[in-house]
Amino acid sequence: MRYSPDMLPNLPASDILWTPPNELRASCALSRFLIELRRAGIELPDDYEALHRWSVTQPAQFWAKLFRFLDLGCEGEPEPVLGSEQGPTPLGKRWFPSVRLNFAKSLLRGPGLQPAIISWSENRLSRRLTFADLRSQAGAVQQYLSSLGIAAGDRVFAYLPNIPEAVASMLGAASLGAMWASCGTDYQLQGLLVRAGRVKPRVLVAARSYLWRGQAVDLTETVAQLVERTPSVEHVILVDYLQSPDAGKPLALRQGVSVRSYAEITAAPSVLDLSHTFPFSQPLYLMFSSGTTGNPKGLVHGAGGTLLEHKKEMILHGDVRPEDRVFYQTSTSWMMWNWLVSALACDATVVMYDGDPMLEDGMILWRLVQDESVTHFGTSAAFLGALERQGRKPAERFTMPSLRALMSTGSTLYPAQFDYVMHSIKPLWIQSISGGTDIIGCFGLGCPLKPVIRGEVQAKSLGYDVRAFGQDGMPVVGEEGELVCCSPAPSMPVFFLDDPDGSQYRAAYFAEYGSVWRHGDLLKETPAGGLLFLGRSDATLKPSGVRVATADIYSALQVLPRVQQVLAVGYTPVGAASEKIVLFVVLPAGEALSDELKGEISRTLKAVNTFFVPSLILQAPDLPRTANNKLSELTVKRILRGEEPGNRAALANPECLSFFEGPAKDQVMAAF
Repeated sequence: MRYSPDMLPNLPASDILWTPPNELRASCALSRFLIELRRAGIELPDDYEALHRWSVTQPAQFWAKLFRFLDLGCEGEPEPVLGSEQGPTPLGKRWFPSVRLNFAKSLLRGPGLQPAIISWSENRLSRRLTFADLRSQAGAVQQYLSSLGIAAGDRVFAYLPNIPEAVASMLGAASLGAMWASCGTDYQLQGLLVRAGRVKPRVLVAARSYLWRGQAVDLTETVAQLVERTPSVEHVILVDYLQSPDAGKPLALRQGVSVRSYAEITAAPSVLDLSHTFPFSQPLYLMFSSGTTGNPKGLVHGAGGTLLEHKKEMILHGDVRPEDRVFYQTSTSWMMWNWLVSALACDATVVMYDGDPMLEDGMILWRLVQDESVTHFGTSAAFLGALERQGRKPAERFTMPSLRALMSTGSTLYPAQFDYVMHSIKPLWIQSISGGTDIIGCFGLGCPLKPVIRGEVQAKSLGYDVRAFGQDGMPVVGEEGELVCCSPAPSMPVFFLDDPDGSQYRAAYFAEYGSVWRHGDLLKETPAGGLLFLGRSDATLKPSGVRVATADIYSALQVLPRVQQVLAVGYTPVGAASEKIVLFVVLPAGEALSDELKGEISRTLKAVNTFFVPSLILQAPDLPRTANNKLSELTVKRILRGEEPGNRAALANPECLSFFEGPAKDQVMAAF
């Protein structure tokens, strides 16, 4: 099916930014999957919406067919799709009870001489590991962990930059059925302690130092404190990829804790033993929600569900092919690191970068794309917004002939950012995707059979019955509502940490609608089948009783280059009849918020919607963000209400809260 402007209701032709080429439509895995379904007697038109409807109305049939199509490298038959025993939630059964797998084996089947990982650091030092190299390093880690008695169900915690050693260590642990949790060097000690304390790892894999803006940052004291205050840690693997002068010096740790260097462990070639197999739902990743509303939720994701979902997203939705080169701008703290690593299961090359992405006037990542022939470039709306505000135009310096798709998540791209990508980076397939750590994947994804419409996520994820529920709890189209998922899916958590009866799990997602997953985001579904993700529903503003999504305010202010960052919260003064909008803005260094700029901000917002105009505009030095670069509006909202801000350790920059707890709160109190 071909899409044209007259088939998309009320849509100007100028809003269609990209249409899939005939070659892509003919050769993509999604088209081949449709052909396979027709051969099996499932008659579906050449239409993505029809395929999606079938995938959620016939979930057992869909997931079984998908399982076979994607060749996960598992043992056993995919039927029955769901086991008979009750799972932890109203949606929950155990998936594929007859299937066994080894996650590491499924990721390491690529040809021995093909690059598995290409890694750059700030100085553009390039490191390359073939699949054979990666198997060898993972094998060495596996053998060492096994010698320590690490086995299925044990826990390994990593404090590492985005470097190949993190991937090899994870695969070595996963090959034994152990669980893996990781934090990047963007985390400070308090955040590490919260997570490690929940994980209770026996082994810590940690970096001695890392590189940031040209400087080596020493981590030895942080690592020592982490070990000292995490009693479960028995062994430390120390990674010194910078080869610092202190590389050979022993690390002073709590008595009884062993230390071994990663370089020593992997010095000799090793064989990775992949004979161990585990159930499809074998716990693999321990992850944490943003947790700004309290202690982070400890999410446990299964090996099989993670593998199946990631291969589906990359191969069917993203058109990742063998020997493609996939980059995502991420730290090991964010679920997109786990997602990126799964590109190995597609026989693709993982491309990594460790350091400040704004080096070389924001061009270092585009140089990486050019020099390393990256085919899929993943980033965030925040990074693209920073480049746009600074007037950077990568297209003027790099042609990037290999680049076929640009992916962005963390928050949905604004319409103007679609234009920026097409005009200033490259006219190409923009995949604005959105989901969450909660499902270690996406609710909204790209689609190689549909056009890209500015401002919209292209398509619902196959197998996810994604809808927007209005205030009456019924589905709505064309208006904002609660993002819900009405169908079970394999990548939903297998359980929560410290939640033996599943009560926390059910309370987190099923308290509102019973057997329907409520994600906590606002969503609008367009008549053309596109999606608009509008931010957290629990941070929705209601000036004069009218619902306003903060994402709409942020989008409207994209036209003002002097406004570098913005955060909007609702505040209800004592005795007031309705909520007021308080807007915080971050301006360029040295610039003060003038009455002139306040007026320009208000006029810009009023031109879009009268209800967007704030009652108070204040300048902030910085805005609180989670580790995955999402604004934490609720943190500021709580502070202004005189409440505790929530879990400070969940923030990437908790030091910025001193402004909101002091000057900002005083100014708000004085204004109202």
